[in-house]
Amino acid sequence: MNEFILELQDINSEDLAFLLFRHILLGSSFDYQNKFYVKHNSLIESTYITENNKILEIDSKRRGLFSEKDKLIILEKNGSWTKEEEERYQERFKRITDLQISKKKLVIPAQIKQAQILFEQEMRDFSAFFIERDNVLGLTLESYVNTQTYQYYLKNFFFKDEALTERLFSDEDFEELPQYEIKKYYDYYFEFQEVFNSRNLKKITCCPFILNTFFLSKTPVDFFGKNISELTLNQISLYSNYLYYKNITESADFKPPPQECYNNLNKLVDYYDQQYSFISSKNNSKKR
Repeated sequence: MNEFILELQDINSEDLAFLLFRHILLGSSFDYQNKFYVKHNSLIESTYITENNKILEIDSKRRGLFSEKDKLIILEKNGSWTKEEEERYQERFKRITDLQISKKKLVIPAQIKQAQILFEQEMRDFSAFFIERDNVLGLTLESYVNTQTYQYYLKNFFFKDEALTERLFSDEDFEELPQYEIKKYYDYYFEFQEVFNSRNLKKITCCPFILNTFFLSKTPVDFFGKNISELTLNQISLYSNYLYYKNITESADFKPPPQECYNNLNKLVDYYDQQYSFISSKNNSKKR
């Protein structure tokens, strides 16, 4: 994980919130350390990804590729990869997966950084065994689909320019890239998407200046100037959050946040959620 992503993991100041708000408006983010732009996934792009995955599934079956499960049975029978080796692999793989899950639950940058160090150390220790297994397995249905998916993300989400017209790698450069390097960009993409988690998006939306800006619009098309199908998933989430806050603040029972909440976005989000629960509970009581 590079420092640029680490610094944006926990948005708790208006300055950082406003920075990410700009990213969301543009539909892309510039990585100042690596000097490239990352396109945000859109509603229409999601349909392309779904279609691409279906095509890969059909193509892999047409090629007659064995699934990983079936290939392991064959390797067990001929002694190329034993059951004990596979159990050892699965144990290490589970440990790495657990470390990833634990890291995503952290919010304090120092803890995230330490968790990342542990994760990278485990990956280094595991890499030789992983490569050995990969070489024995060869091409499987899963590895073929994964390879094509990694390539798709690098080609369609990483760019040199803000207009997102010049791919980070030309077709010639792309052909020279080793597979492990391509996968690093794929992993980077999903790691970076964690910056735009639901909690951070709620923090961004409830910033006073940003929330007041939304009140000037009547529809998401009016605000973003694009058809809804062309909006990024982050833009859709942001506007949905605005509607949530709008319903809260327009209630006759709403009480504005105390001034101290404006200095801490976590407290501000919690306050609005508490107000929502209070208002909902009161409305439900009236209906009885």
